[in-house]
Amino acid sequence: MELRDEVAKAGEELAEKIGATAIIIISPEGRRIRQSLKTRLPVIIARVDGESTSMGDISVDLYTRMPADVDRESVFLKVSRIELMSEAIEAAYIQGLIEDKIVLGIVSIGDVHSVVVVDITDIPFIKKIADLAAIVDYTIIKAVLNLAIEIGREGREGKSVGTAFVVGDTDNVLGRSHQLILNPYEGHPKEARDIRDENNWETVKEFAQLDGMFIVDERGYLQAAGRYIDASARGVEMLPGMGGRHLAAAAITRYTKSVAVTVSGSGGMITVYQGGHEVFKLNPRISIT
Repeated sequence: MELRDEVAKAGEELAEKIGATAIIIISPEGRRIRQSLKTRLPVIIARVDGESTSMGDISVDLYTRMPADVDRESVFLKVSRIELMSEAIEAAYIQGLIEDKIVLGIVSIGDVHSVVVVDITDIPFIKKIADLAAIVDYTIIKAVLNLAIEIGREGREGKSVGTAFVVGDTDNVLGRSHQLILNPYEGHPKEARDIRDENNWETVKEFAQLDGMFIVDERGYLQAAGRYIDASARGVEMLPGMGGRHLAAAAITRYTKSVAVTVSGSGGMITVYQGGHEVFKLNPRISIT
């Protein structure tokens, strides 16, 4: 038996012993390692963005801090194992694949094979998501983030698209905004406006090309698109280079109990605002920070 397989077996046994809720495999040989495991625990393969997996595999993409033109093998070799593990956990958490408990990683890169155990409640990003979930339902935040990641990564018809979502405290948000165009969501049934339903995402991506913001209510239903924010941005602190969309997003969260998620049209960077301040960023092509 190869050393890689011995380490994987030891990791599998340790995961059962310590009560881990999932195993994450980080390796260019992830699929082969997965096939060698006999555990009943959920097993997630961390892959480089765009890499294919077998039907039935549970996987997450790694958003590594590397230039986009670096080949996949180099990503695994040049980025630290702990950093890769952290990014895999963050991506899996956004997708709802793991809980706020212990996760075990089997990391096999080149001639180095290791087991990494992480209590994910100690990860800063996870704590930030938990803080947002105290304001807006977690399933809604998760859906908006996943949709924003797709818009930031794919754009529309080969072009980058910038847009924004304002979630929660809907009456106050609507009172501090107005329509730039006729509201395309007005009069439509709830099931066609549920942002948690991925079947509705293609329509959202189409409307993302419009000026203005999406308004999502406390129950996860899209109330409007093409909405212009009227809240004053006076006193809002903004990093240099941020445009009007980010300023408006920060401003509306300062005056309402909402969460805003922006997608930059210049590079797909996703920024989350709450209480008038930036909470964190997500880069769907390069990194999660």
